[in-house]
Order: sequence, then structure tokens, then C-alpha cells
Amino acid sequence: MVRTSAATHWDVSSIPDLTGRVAVVTGGNTGIGYITVRELARKGARVYMLSRTEARALAAIEKIKEELAPEVQPEIVYINFDLLSLKSCKQAAEEFLRREQRLDILVNNAGIMATPYELGPDGIEIQACNGTGHFALTVTLLPLLKETAAMPDSHVRVVNVSSSGYTMASTTTPNFTSLEGLNQKTCAAMQRYGLSKLTNILLTNELQKRFIESGITNVYCLSIHPGVVATELARGPSQSWPLIAPLWKVIPRFLKTPEQGALTQLYAATSPEVEEKDLKAALLFPVGQVTSKNSLAEDKDGKLGSDFWNLCEALMQEKA
Repeated sequence: MVRTSAATHWDVSSIPDLTGRVAVVTGGNTGIGYITVRELARKGARVYMLSRTEARALAAIEKIKEELAPEVQPEIVYINFDLLSLKSCKQAAEEFLRREQRLDILVNNAGIMATPYELGPDGIEIQACNGTGHFALTVTLLPLLKETAAMPDSHVRVVNVSSSGYTMASTTTPNFTSLEGLNQKTCAAMQRYGLSKLTNILLTNELQKRFIESGITNVYCLSIHPGVVATELARGPSQSWPLIAPLWKVIPRFLKTPEQGALTQLYAATSPEVEEKDLKAALLFPVGQVTSKNSLAEDKDGKLGSDFWNLCEALMQEKA
């Protein structure tokens, strides 16, 4: 992988004023999603926290308000969102559309990692939902993203949280023409995780291409790797390999904190440098480093991205 130099001295103090902008963050009640919600709200954005468990989300919102008070009175709104259910993802987007007239920042942050093989309610392997769930949310929000891009002084961003782990996908070309090819039942847990993170990048590529083809050149779609961060993602590996579970009491001290891990997605969502450097469909590593993609993620002929998009559309028609 080839990386450019990192964004110079970029941290949360570099986030510009976001007053008047509206943001959506999935999985915002914990980890790097929580920090992302907090820092966007700190800078004046109205932020929608999309997560599955209402009690945890409302507790997180109250905690953020306590952390930011009295200097800031943040606007944070909860919407129920279950990444494993295409219907729930679509309904979350529709609920947002009923409430808002613009969407400036969409951070598709929620995800699970290295879980044992299991099918979700739609018959989709639960790690594959890292890609399919965010597709359902994003495509339902597309009309409003386009409308916002047409507004004066708009700065629309779509940020998909991927991982360097995308390279752990099977070295053979994935088959996204069928649900069986997406589910990868015969693959190991980390390979399935890698495939799901690859689909996050492919969605970014395809979204950017479709915006440009429709004549919209001022929307920036980016994929990011947050680094190796101490978050609740460790639950998956602990389930897949119970013998290593005790190590997670020690390992986190050697990993990035959520505050550090959130920086690259905050950079992608807010930094003026994204537009100055024209970082369309870029893959960013910490902090704000443009990083080359492997051949599968580059998808030069666009077939993988197109196949994934078409499969997700078909699944939505059937399940949502």
C-alpha cells in the first residue's frame, strides 16, 4: 500500500464550525461512533444517532450532553437502526427523511467483526450486513443527499468505515451475483469480515461514480480505516476464539483509544482538505492519509461494485 503524508496536526480542534449542518452516524452509542457524534455536535451540527438499543443510545446522548455542558447545548436525536435488518435500515432512513430537509454528513460507522457464522433475519450472514445494511440506509437517503448538494455552500460527505482488514477477504474474486457468494459460508471468520469491509469500499466507489454520472460533482464519498482501536468490536473475536477472550483485558492498552480512532472519519466528514485535494472515492488511513487500494478494492472495471449494488437492490426488494 502506498500512503501520502498524513494531515498535518489534524485533530478535533481542526473541525470547522458545523452550525446548520445535519449529520447521521450509525452505531453512535459507543466507541468511535460515540466520539464522532460528540465532536460533530460540539461543532454545532444536529446529529442523528442511529443504533439498535434505545436505552443504550439515550444513555450515550445524556453522557455526551454532560461532557459538552455548559459550553455547548448539543442537538442529538436517536433513531432505531438494526444493521442486520434491511427493513430496519430502510425504516430508519425514512424516519430521518420525515424529520429533516437536508443531510450534509452521513457516517456509516456501525459494524461487527469476526463473529461465528450466523445468518441474520434476512438470511444474510451477519458480518455481510456491514455492507448490505449500510447500502439500504444510504440508497434510501440518496435523494436528500442530492438535494442538499444543490443547496448553496453545501459540503456533502458520505463516509464508510472500512478497515485495513479488507485485505483479508479471500484472494479469489468474490461473487456478488448471489446471496451465497456474499455469505461466504466456507470462509473463516476473519475472511468474512474482510469481505464485508471490502464491500464498504466498493459501495464508496459505486456511490461516487453514480454521483458523478448524474452530474453531481460536489459530493465526496470516502472509505476510512480508523486504525486498530479498543472498542466493543472485540466481542466478535472472543466469540469465535474463546481461548483468547482473557487477552482482551490486556490488549486494549496497546491499541488506539476511541478518541484517536475517530479522527480519520471526522477528518473525512468535515475537513476542507477533502475538497481542496479532491479526494473522491479515496481510502484514508490514520490520520487523513490517502492510501492505495488493492486490485479488488480498486475494482477498475467497476464490476464488483456494480454486482454488489445490484445484489443489494434485489435483496431490498425482497426483504425490505
